[in-house]
Amino acid sequence: MSSKAFLRVIATVFLLGLRAQTLLAASVAVGPNTCQPSLVHFATIQAAVSAVPFGATVLVCPGTYQEQVVITQPLTLKGVTDGVSGAAVIAVPAGGLVLNANSPTDFGPLTGQLVIQNTVGVNVSDIIVDGTGSGCVAGANRESGIVVADVGTPNDGVIAAKIQSVVVRNEHGCNVGEGIVVDTSYATISANQLHDIDRTGVVVSGGKASVANNTMQAVGLNGVALLAANQTTVSGNNISGVNQAGLLIQGNTTAAIFTKNIIASSPNAVALWLAGVLNSTTTANRVSGAGWGVVLQSCAGNIVQTNVFNGLGADGIFDQNSLGGNVVTKNTVNEAAFGIFTDSTVGGDTLVPNSLYNDVVTVDPSPALLATPDM
Repeated sequence: MSSKAFLRVIATVFLLGLRAQTLLAASVAVGPNTCQPSLVHFATIQAAVSAVPFGATVLVCPGTYQEQVVITQPLTLKGVTDGVSGAAVIAVPAGGLVLNANSPTDFGPLTGQLVIQNTVGVNVSDIIVDGTGSGCVAGANRESGIVVADVGTPNDGVIAAKIQSVVVRNEHGCNVGEGIVVDTSYATISANQLHDIDRTGVVVSGGKASVANNTMQAVGLNGVALLAANQTTVSGNNISGVNQAGLLIQGNTTAAIFTKNIIASSPNAVALWLAGVLNSTTTANRVSGAGWGVVLQSCAGNIVQTNVFNGLGADGIFDQNSLGGNVVTKNTVNEAAFGIFTDSTVGGDTLVPNSLYNDVVTVDPSPALLATPDM
């Protein structure tokens, strides 16, 4: 080997060593080299998350990244500012979305723009996920901005994954678009903005989550929906423009907590809908403009107290086919078509005292019955 060739080999080995050493450092960057110039850079988010070791931080510089991202190891994914720019956007790839996730429960094949699966210790913040132009993905039962699937165990509480200060918008995938799907995972979903979503802002199916202080607007079906998500807390969210339910809990869910949410929904929607739910607590929520304030169907052992319902088109409190032991007291219904409805099958529920003001009829003699809610 010539001396020049030998020197080139030595230089190459040296540079590769430097690169490996940098990758083992705490952070890498995605985007132009002028942003975070001291770090190793990648052109795409997926290339970065695939290259870094466990526990690394991937800083995403402002720009639009047309890709689907899958995270399968512990790391932090965070958008950063660069000068006066501050929007790091995950957008639909030029060739369209593809199937890239599968639900551990009943949703089946999923498409996610950002998928976190089969791992633990993932933190995502300050990112925009935009589904504009997603179209229909063949075989996808749901098309979601963010999917968190099989992340963590009960030992992780609600911190196996954290989605914070994220925007999810324009999820209109053939009318099956979802904002964030948390499936059989243990996650915190907080301080996010979700808007212009086909179906539901945040879906929690199985596992356990904290869904707190999020803002949801123009969501076609539900603000937050829980299914078999025991001990999940939904608190401090601001929800408007939903057409079915602001907060929905369906069967096989126990010990959930709904508290201090603000809901302004459509006149045909239910603000707080509990269907087949056991031993959950719904307190201190404020509702305006819905059809129904709180609906309990085939429920047992739930506490519904200190909620305020204003300007309702139907019933403030609707208790149907009770399984007994529900305590629905200390709520305020102000200006509704009907203050309260209970049917003849209700047994063992406590339904007084509640404050019923300015209601056209205090007790509804023959209500319009509601169909099973759609998850």
